[in-house]
Amino acid sequence: MKIRRIVTGHDERGNSVFVSDDFAPRAQSFASIPGHAMAQLWTTPAQPTLLENERDPTLDHASLIPPQGGTSIAMFDFPPDTVMHNPVDGAQAFDELGAALPGLIETFEPDNLGMHTTATIDYGIILEGEMWLELDNGQSRLVKAGDIVIQNGTRHAWRNKSKRIARALFVMIGAPLSGKQTG
Repeated sequence: MKIRRIVTGHDERGNSVFVSDDFAPRAQSFASIPGHAMAQLWTTPAQPTLLENERDPTLDHASLIPPQGGTSIAMFDFPPDTVMHNPVDGAQAFDELGAALPGLIETFEPDNLGMHTTATIDYGIILEGEMWLELDNGQSRLVKAGDIVIQNGTRHAWRNKSKRIARALFVMIGAPLSGKQTG
């Protein structure tokens, strides 16, 4: 996945400048799952500060899940479930996903495909295509391009029941899970 990312900042005199204009460095297309890709676009710690010149915070924080009060913004391409659930090579998929999605991959349940819970409040925006958001109580909702989901640390899965790739942007804000999710 190649996503152009333009970052602004300040020069030594305090004037606004373009710090970078390039592809997001933390991005990957998964060879084992054709059409599945991700790019982490930015992250901030719990107490964010304005950008220091030449410093890319996405390379400083290994986990895609931000710390409590921190943020992470990432874009994902989801192929249809028929592709997503049948990787070309299962072992390769496990390795690729583990390497590219640290912190996030550990939240997925091995016995319940796609179901996971993160210690975050997520703003999920479907940019292209459509996805089904499934909750742990069995309820689900169709989410189409232009729709926004506010995820409050709930146990959920995203399903692409269509025949085309869906693209979604997620802004994650680190938050403690309530007792129900942690117990």
